[in-house]
Amino acid sequence: MLQQFGVARIDQQLVVVLTNTLFHEIDALLVAVIKPQNKQALLTAFHLPVQIYEQAYFIDLLDIATVSTKRLKTTDITLQQYRQQIKAGLDLLIDGF
Repeated sequence: MLQQFGVARIDQQLVVVLTNTLFHEIDALLVAVIKPQNKQALLTAFHLPVQIYEQAYFIDLLDIATVSTKRLKTTDITLQQYRQQIKAGLDLLIDGF
C-alpha cells in the first residue's frame, strides 16, 4: 500500500510519496524524485540527502510531479524519519520562508 513518505518506483525511478494517503483513496499522488548522490553540490533546503540500503541518494524537491497511482509500484522502504526535513523543504518551496 502506498503511504506518505513511502518510497515507490515508476519504472526504474525511485520516488517518495508526498501526498497524505491515510484518509482518502486517491487516483493521483504528488511525488518527488529520488536521485543518486554524486559530487554535485546540493541545494540544502531542496535537495535532501537520504540513505537507502546504505546507498547515498537525495530527494529532489525541485523535481516533483503528480503521478497516477496505477504507475507507482510500492516498495518496503519508508523515509518517515526524514519527515520534518521534507515538510520544511516543501514549506520553503511553497511559502518562501
